[in-house]
Amino acid sequence: MKLGNALIVYTIPRNNEQKSTLERIKGAVKKHSVSYSLANRDRMDKGLFAGKDIVIAAGGDGTFLRAAQFTGSQLLLGVNADVKDKEGFFMKADKNNFEAKLAEIMDGNFRTIKLPRLEARLNGKKIEALALNEFFIGSRKAYHAAKYTIEISKRKERQKSSGIIISTPAGSNAWAKGCCGKTMPLGSEGYQFVVREPYEGQVFKNYKFRYGILKNSQKIRIVSEMLDGILIADSVGKEYGFRNGSIAEIGLSKKHLNAVWD
Repeated sequence: MKLGNALIVYTIPRNNEQKSTLERIKGAVKKHSVSYSLANRDRMDKGLFAGKDIVIAAGGDGTFLRAAQFTGSQLLLGVNADVKDKEGFFMKADKNNFEAKLAEIMDGNFRTIKLPRLEARLNGKKIEALALNEFFIGSRKAYHAAKYTIEISKRKERQKSSGIIISTPAGSNAWAKGCCGKTMPLGSEGYQFVVREPYEGQVFKNYKFRYGILKNSQKIRIVSEMLDGILIADSVGKEYGFRNGSIAEIGLSKKHLNAVWD
């Protein structure tokens, strides 16, 4: 595969191991005559990704997720910058094997996986970020309750909880898993939602929508009753205000992510 241009998305290194990984990546890309540019994960926009054949995320899963929000049809390769410190679920290379992995990609000897992503409309307008793991809806302050109405297939329910996670199959291995969601195979069709810590009392009770797997064609609709609610993709990047009366509609996007997987 011809690689003319690469974008290296990185987290600012915090130790010598992370610095070493970033330098090793830059050196290997240069050695193989691939032009590259750098992008700090905290200062990105779509323009940086234009014309790039491959995106290399150097850091941990958060860096991969942030890069995935802007990656279109390009390949995305994750490189774990510190294998002793970062989980690296999405990271299929490290500093020791990155150059070999890059050579495999250039030789066409690699496998990709198409990972589903979620898209969201907020008050009728599609937001820019796609979610590879999940969208979270809840209060901006974790110790405040989230109040909202959830609607699925014309069935509605008013709830009070610490928020909702709407998760992809990949995301079912992450936050949703810790909130009692089920782990879905990466090739699964559909997606899931998990209500975090549902509160039941005199007014809010008898919930039917606590957890569920939704079909590809289904959407989940949330109407806010919060004074200071938010919607955010993958817990990184921009927080979107989701105050009283705001409406979010979430479903699967047709734009899968092309991730280098082994």
